[in-house]
Amino acid sequence: QFRDMITTEEIQQTLIKTAVDKIDIDRPNWTFVAARLFLFDLYHKVTGFNGYNHLKDYLTKGEKVGRIIPGLKEKYDLEDLNAYIKPERDLQFAYLGIKTLYDRYLIKDKSGMPIELPQHMFMAIAMFLAQNELDSQGWAKKFYDLISKFEVMLATPTLSNARTTRHQLSSCYVGSTPDNIEGIFDSYKEMALLSKFGGGIGWDWSKVRAMGGSIDGHKNAAGGIIPFLKVTNDIAVAVDQLGTRKGAIAVYIEPWHMDVSDFLDLRKNSGEERRRAHELFPALWINDLFMKRVKENGRWSLFDPAQVSDLCDLYGEEFEKRYLEYENDENIQKNTILAKELWKKILTSYFETGMPFLCFKDNANKANPNDHEGIIRSSNLCTEIFQNTAPNYYKIKITYEDGGEELFDEEEDV
Repeated sequence: QFRDMITTEEIQQTLIKTAVDKIDIDRPNWTFVAARLFLFDLYHKVTGFNGYNHLKDYLTKGEKVGRIIPGLKEKYDLEDLNAYIKPERDLQFAYLGIKTLYDRYLIKDKSGMPIELPQHMFMAIAMFLAQNELDSQGWAKKFYDLISKFEVMLATPTLSNARTTRHQLSSCYVGSTPDNIEGIFDSYKEMALLSKFGGGIGWDWSKVRAMGGSIDGHKNAAGGIIPFLKVTNDIAVAVDQLGTRKGAIAVYIEPWHMDVSDFLDLRKNSGEERRRAHELFPALWINDLFMKRVKENGRWSLFDPAQVSDLCDLYGEEFEKRYLEYENDENIQKNTILAKELWKKILTSYFETGMPFLCFKDNANKANPNDHEGIIRSSNLCTEIFQNTAPNYYKIKITYEDGGEELFDEEEDV
């Protein structure tokens, strides 16, 4: 409401809110009114007037406050690029678009005040992406046109990090966890560092031993994957993506893993909260043999990965052959269930929570162009990236009093 002694900023915010309140399906163009009012306020905050200052001034200020990578502006003819900027392209923004850009992507100083405008941001990103091209000046203009005309819109990490001192530009990463405590906690560190700068994560946990498994000969010592996934869940919450959105981590296991039933319950709202992970995205890495057993109404064997870890490294006929060998091996611990019952639980969870994501191991690996070097063990958060991964491998070094050293593989008894 207007009142005596109201500030001009309050007047502007009231006008923006009024325009936003008028947006509805019958009056959609109010979104552009709200966007322009928002832009006028943004111009005033950044430059002190309704317009753009020089590109060089923006880049210099960004360097000074530690937000723009030093040396970028020296690689270009800034007079030429400044003249090429088209401020009128700001008028393409709907309200939600410019508000999202402001909240998540425009660079701000340490006090939270924005220091860049949309077209400066697009040009700086274009400069960053083009800096190693032979004709960097020309390519910066081409990239700028593509981005500023909304013909292409870049991923969140690129919008956030290109032009800054943070060079992580990709959205999605995949990895794999080994079955040892060093590797598990190294995985936590890797996931945290990737999430810190905006990466979404898909991580394979199929090799980690099941609950009730043995550790160094001690039976029923292993707690299974659920406690470790609970920590992963807390990493996703604690290490958000540059403050722009929560960390996003998909966790994959294969359906023969003995903990698969508990895994499917991760997102449930009932049950023991210590065994729930509401911020994770569970995913199954399904092999063809499992689907055959479902179709045939056959039985399905669940194993502890500590005893059958090579199943993670096989697919297709080789996987099926080894799986059958383990099923017939009386020395291998296993639980046997109806494949269709597990499939029903998967579908029930899918209906209740939208998860687990379903990806198909054999299809992915049969189409793998790099099958000569490794195997695809999982996909990413969005289930569209398929790349080879492998868990970290560790050696133990013992140094003796006489100065001698000896290396042992991680599986060896020391």
